[in-house]
Amino acid sequence: MCLMYLSASNGEPSEMVAEALQLGIHLLNGGNVNIQKMLIDYLQLKKDVRFFTSLAGLMNKCSVLNLEMFERQIKAEGLGMGAELAAGDNQNLNDSEFTCSLFRFLQLTCEGHNLEFQNYLRTQPGHTTSVNLINCTVDYLLRLQESVMDFYWHYSSKEVIDEGGKEYFLRAIQVCSQVFNTLTESIQGPCTGNQMTLANSRLWDAINGFFFLFAHMMEKLYKNSTQLELLREFLNLQKDMIVLMLSMLEGNVLNGPIGKQMVDALVESEQNVEMILKFSDMFLKLKDLTTSQAFQDFDTNRDGWISPKEFQRAMESQKMYTVEEITYLMMCTDVNNDGKVDYMEFTERFHNPARDIGFNVAVLLTNLKEHITNDPRLEKIVEKAGSLLEYFDPYLGRIEIMGSSKRVEKIYFEIQESWLEQWSKQQIRYFIYLSLLKITKTGRTTGVGN
Repeated sequence: MCLMYLSASNGEPSEMVAEALQLGIHLLNGGNVNIQKMLIDYLQLKKDVRFFTSLAGLMNKCSVLNLEMFERQIKAEGLGMGAELAAGDNQNLNDSEFTCSLFRFLQLTCEGHNLEFQNYLRTQPGHTTSVNLINCTVDYLLRLQESVMDFYWHYSSKEVIDEGGKEYFLRAIQVCSQVFNTLTESIQGPCTGNQMTLANSRLWDAINGFFFLFAHMMEKLYKNSTQLELLREFLNLQKDMIVLMLSMLEGNVLNGPIGKQMVDALVESEQNVEMILKFSDMFLKLKDLTTSQAFQDFDTNRDGWISPKEFQRAMESQKMYTVEEITYLMMCTDVNNDGKVDYMEFTERFHNPARDIGFNVAVLLTNLKEHITNDPRLEKIVEKAGSLLEYFDPYLGRIEIMGSSKRVEKIYFEIQESWLEQWSKQQIRYFIYLSLLKITKTGRTTGVGN
């Protein structure tokens, strides 16, 4: 029934289509392999071209941000005419809930690395017409990214992003996140056909646009504490994009075409990538700064508060930052009624988001470095990320598994600081020593390794 309603929609959004998508999401939730099989068996049996053309049509009807409409709305509200010029249901991302449902449904069809459905979203053998829903998804993502860029330029000269603008940015981020997750699920496993489709699509244009947005939004939003919610959402979206990029490398051969294209994209966005690295590195060092004894000496009352001048002198004395970086950090500080800075709160506010995004960038560059050799352009980027990679090296765990392509692949994961503390305890280290000793003796006895 769900498929029939979607096929019958002919690409026109409606309440019935929205309900059909919700039903499909409910049935497929958690990657229900039985429902996935029922859906694909039905589609292959019926050779239902309309299902795919309808989904492509629905994607095409999904709205993006519309700056012109937004500006008209603001002017109308100033004249007391806001309700009369309100955007329609399918304009300016007022349909964001519907759009997220559409892409969530597609994500769940291939949840759990369902290779058959992943391929079926790209091409439908035996159908009279084949619709590439992977490319359709990228086309929508690019439209959305370009519309977010319009809003960025609108606010670039303004000191803060007001509540109205923040609402639309958050709405766009929510949809972008879902589209990234859908594309990620369509290639994990990996699905090499979909990986190559993405590699040969305009995905790189969208990624370059997002790198620009992330870099410049970090620069803008860090400066004002009222913008931190929006900053966190942009950083979360950046993580989603990097997970997609990592999934593009899954199962790739050494010096393969996708890795080379990714290096091309990073080189094209080199200035923006460097800005992201710079901000991450700058805020990561805050914790080392504010927990050092030399810095603590400036807090004579030991109450966690120091004056802005003391904060600046402390940074200058530690020689961890350039003059430009100190000036920027001072712009980010807030003071209380007594004109003092809560330096521990300041540290937590900026260090934690920087750590999240820095770790993901470190994983991407480490992975890419192992896929692409002897490329001076990549080596230059890795060199500039040197302090970031050094910072995260103790927290970057690696295991090797046999991938679906029957090749050994490295999987990266984050090692929590608390795990390192446990690992360093004497009794744990002694237990590991005894375990390894036992394994070694057993191997000698049975002839393993001889």
